[in-house]
Amino acid sequence: MSAAENIPPGLTPRRTKTPFEEFLLAEYQYLAQAHFNTINTISEFFKQYILIVSLPISVAVVFLKPAELKSSGSLDYLKGHPSLVLILFLLVIVVGLGVLGYVVNLRFDAILYARGVNGIRKYFYKSSELSIEDELRFRVLPTWMHFPRYFELPYFLFVVLTFAFVDTAYCYVGLYFYSWAFNWPSYHLLWSVSGVAACFLMHIILYWWLSRYREGSYLRGHIIGVDIDGVLNEHRKHFCEVVKRQTGRQVDPEEITHIPVHEIPGSTVSVEDEHAVFNWPQYWTDMPSVPGAPKVIARLHNLFGYRIWIFTHRPWPQATTFPQAHEKAYWQEWEKHSKWARLARWRTIQYIERRIAEWFRIDLGISGRILRKITDKWLKDNEITFDKLIIERGNTDTRDPLGHTRNRFVISQRKKIRLFVEDDLNKALKLADICELVFLPDQPYNKAPQLPNNVIRVTSWQEIEKFLRRIY
Repeated sequence: MSAAENIPPGLTPRRTKTPFEEFLLAEYQYLAQAHFNTINTISEFFKQYILIVSLPISVAVVFLKPAELKSSGSLDYLKGHPSLVLILFLLVIVVGLGVLGYVVNLRFDAILYARGVNGIRKYFYKSSELSIEDELRFRVLPTWMHFPRYFELPYFLFVVLTFAFVDTAYCYVGLYFYSWAFNWPSYHLLWSVSGVAACFLMHIILYWWLSRYREGSYLRGHIIGVDIDGVLNEHRKHFCEVVKRQTGRQVDPEEITHIPVHEIPGSTVSVEDEHAVFNWPQYWTDMPSVPGAPKVIARLHNLFGYRIWIFTHRPWPQATTFPQAHEKAYWQEWEKHSKWARLARWRTIQYIERRIAEWFRIDLGISGRILRKITDKWLKDNEITFDKLIIERGNTDTRDPLGHTRNRFVISQRKKIRLFVEDDLNKALKLADICELVFLPDQPYNKAPQLPNNVIRVTSWQEIEKFLRRIY
């Protein structure tokens, strides 16, 4: 008789837990234990802090009497060095603010663990197939992953106020003694009120600022990284037009199944042909934008509140790859668009820039400034909203932050960029390990049989907007 036949009538067989559910249960136990351990650490740390800050007062009450202070001359000594007394009291305040920041961050860690537990609880309630009536009848603890809030006025504010009152008391005594030592009785009240108010507000502001940082920027930033070529512009079609005009080569945009184009099997375009295109300034200035992209980006920026960071790697012009016998014509065209072209045209400057890059791994960026100005103008002419334009330098393929490079991978790690729009398949796969979501605009050169679940293939910017509206 099988195990299923032994189940009493009216009961369904117990479903075997999946490996993911086993992981969630283990994660649940770990997060719950970490939450309670953090709460205990806060309590112990707070007790020790109260004991330490009250120690000077206890010593003064037990060992120092007013008569002894006058007879020993200690009071006169302190009065003769009011700055020293004030510095000591201000030091206590600084230490108090530091301890408060540490305790507040411990509390925020506990809240983060609680939110993780809420999310796991939500998963199991949803997979239990309970009706909403039964769920609400039995469930007591929350399943909302944005609860508790980091800024807890009814709960943790009392701890912050305790720090504020203790530090404010030291601030009041220090400022009062300072004004008394200089016989400024008219300033006693002014010093006391202003010092107390400033010290008290610093504690509240610190708590508020840390809560805002945790809520909006701790684990992920509110930034969308956006590539330009193939994302904001129609570079395949434009490349085919320019390469025909510059070299006479006939290329169908749909035949560009790989970049660079000269590596496509059977391609009639050579490396020299590509250089003839990329070194021609009108290729960059006359690039057509993707229809609808400016309006969608403006809505993401203004309505969703995302910051838009534009990334591109455009190491052009490269004087050593200009078509032979056409160097002068090419430089004349570049000089029409940027004053930096006149400086980059000098062979001495080109030599110095290469040597410094080789010896010291420092890119002077003289050539890069030419296309930066052109790119910035192109973005504004096409009414594309952006907060920052980043021209990548160094190795644009490495994710190693220790390398002498400034690319989208390193910056995404440092700035915790949340979303990215990238048309290069290899770069999109690397960004998937860094960003929460990567949108991959569909192109003939980025086909793949399978993508990570956080790489979303899209055909338009409108799809990106709909996805973000649905998920966030």
